[in-house]
Amino acid sequence: MPKHEPEIRRAKGRGFVAWCNTAVHDAPWVKGDTKSAGSGGLYLALELAEQAHQAHALPYEQGLSKMSLYDPQRFTWVYDEAGEANNCVKVRDDRTGRVVIWPFWS
Repeated sequence: MPKHEPEIRRAKGRGFVAWCNTAVHDAPWVKGDTKSAGSGGLYLALELAEQAHQAHALPYEQGLSKMSLYDPQRFTWVYDEAGEANNCVKVRDDRTGRVVIWPFWS
């Protein structure tokens, strides 16, 4: 699959960052609504949390029962306009402040 031009990758990166942050920080499950369609994106948030833990080389255990130990809201996705287009999506660990390139983007 060919890679897009840097400008297109950057535009898609900005959108992806917004989508991830909405899924993790603004979705209905955040306010306790786990009954809506798709559990309010809860499983999407758990998947993103697992990937964020992997990106930061942190331990992670799967499962809804482990969510209190591996809170998806620990992470915030950021768009870096200064770096290369393939590395413009990053994830910040809000507990430590450490920012790493999102390896699942490029």
